[in-house]
Order: sequence, then C-alpha cells, then structure tokens
Amino acid sequence: MWIPPIGVRRIVIDPLIFLFALASVLVSPILFLAALIADAITSGPPWKFLRMTRLFVVFMAAEVIGLVWALGLWVASGFGYAMRRPRFVRANYQLLSWWLRIMSREVQAALGLKYVIPELERIEGPVIVFSRHAGPGDSIFIARVLLEHFNRYPRIVGKKELEFSPLFDVLGHRLPMRFIRPHPKRREVALEAVRDVSSRLGDRDAFVLFPEGGNVTPKRRIHIIERLRADGRIDEAAYAASLQNVLPPHPSGPLAAIAESPNSSVVFVAHTGTEDLITVPVIWRGIPFGREIHVNYWRVPPGAIPTSDADRVAWLNEQWAQVDRWIGDHRDVGTAEETP
Repeated sequence: MWIPPIGVRRIVIDPLIFLFALASVLVSPILFLAALIADAITSGPPWKFLRMTRLFVVFMAAEVIGLVWALGLWVASGFGYAMRRPRFVRANYQLLSWWLRIMSREVQAALGLKYVIPELERIEGPVIVFSRHAGPGDSIFIARVLLEHFNRYPRIVGKKELEFSPLFDVLGHRLPMRFIRPHPKRREVALEAVRDVSSRLGDRDAFVLFPEGGNVTPKRRIHIIERLRADGRIDEAAYAASLQNVLPPHPSGPLAAIAESPNSSVVFVAHTGTEDLITVPVIWRGIPFGREIHVNYWRVPPGAIPTSDADRVAWLNEQWAQVDRWIGDHRDVGTAEETP
C-alpha cells in the first residue's frame, strides 16, 4: 500500500483527516441514532452497531484532541526546535500514553475482550521485548503496559500503514520509532531500522519487536513451511512445523537488537485469545466476544543470553518454542461464551 511522502501528509492528508475526524465528532449524535436504529432492525447480538460506532467516534475524538495537543507541544518547543530535548520527549510519551490508554480501553469494550495478566515484577535496566503477534490491538496493549505499569518508554519498529493515523505518524517521527514496509527484498532496510531504534537504550527504555513479522494465520504458517522445504532448509522447516500456535521467529531482527544493546534483559511475551480475530468479517460476526485474553511473560537477564550468533539463534528458537507451548496449554481458556 502506497503511503504519501511526509510533506504531503503534513500539508494535505493530515489536515483533511483532522477535518474529517472533527466533523465525525460533531455529527456523532446522528451516528449514534443511526446505530441504535440499525441495532433495532437487525438480528444478532445486541448493540453491535452502537459498540462499533462508539469505537469510531472515540477514535476520531482522540485524533482531534491528540493532534491539538501535539500542535501545542510543537509550538511550546520553539516550533520543533527543542523537540528532542528530554522534557519534550517525556511530554510526547505522555501524549502517547494517553492515546494508548483510551484506545486500549475502547477496543476491549467494543469487542468484549478482557486482558488477564500475571503480577508484574520490577525489572531493572534496559529491556528488549519479543512478543508473538496475533489479532487486533496486541501492539497497543503491550505499549500501554510498558508505559503505564513498567514506567518504560517503548521504542517500536512498526508497519508503514501506522502512518495513516496522523497522531501516530506525528508521534512516531518525534520519538525513537521507525515505520517500515516489510518485504523480503527490503530486509536490510528493516534491519537498519531495528539497529537504529534499539541502539543506546537507557534504563527506562524498552525496545519492542514482533519476531514473527506478522499475524499468525494457518495459510501463512503452511506457506513458510513449504518455502523452507523448497529452499532445502529441512531442519528449519521441521522446527517451523513443530510450532503449532506461532510462526518461527525471523532471527535477524532479534540478533541485531541484542547486538546493539547487549546489556539489556530480554522479555518474551506470550498471549492467547485473539488468534481467530484475523479478518474484519470474522471480527464483525463475533462482536461481542465475551472472552479473556491471557498473557504471560518471562525475563532472561543479559548474563544468561548466549554470546555467539549461532548459540543465540538456538536460544531464540528454544524460547519461542516455550511461547508456543504456553499458548497451547492456555488456548481457549477463559472464553466466557462462544459466538457462532
């Protein structure tokens, strides 16, 4: 998907989206009335249209408020001159935390989801987070937990499509984040982004990476296994086939992050409950899901991480197999009701 250059986004696209978001908020009473009528004349779970209308309106309102807030910070920083100073970095992270809190709460309310996480331990020093990727909103949830519960500043390498949100686009270019377009032929570009964002991590920083490179789907899993076999990488294909709930991790990104920040602890995040929420039709049919999303994590201190690349790849695969086993043991646990 083509993303306009940043100059076009700032001068043309972002103002248009801002005006659209503002108009959506202003006409929200009409939208809510239409949603109520739609819910009244259609069969299925109650208040489905109202839930999604509320999510849409809150997202639009968050964009309007957030962009005005971001504009205020830009003016206060001397029209961007001091934006990289610690005071304004903290202020932009506060804005990001507010947005993540709002959107995480609204996504959970709209879809009928509840995150269940273990007691959080205190972790000292910089952190690298490797998480599985499945379903909508897991990246929002992880970034929110890092900001609010661990008091960390998340650093993220995300997909280029995130720049379609003007607020996330603005914040992403003020904070240590990079937006890329994943593609096998652009792997070096992705690795350079990982190296850039994961370097010089401070004690309050947390670099977040999804080693699978995308959401888990049965089709994608089969494609990866067949491609590895076709390339003659039989051992890697056997390992990928042994993973029932996750895709095999791409080792180059994690290795680059660890090399750039060798004194960081590595935290692995496993979660289950959103595997089937892949397409818009599936999500629409299931609302509200009434289910719990179970989350687990564990930390590996820097001294326990192997030093050679070969040993690190084997260690990463072992840890990822542990993520797979945990998901298999906890999958479908906590579903309040099954939606036909």
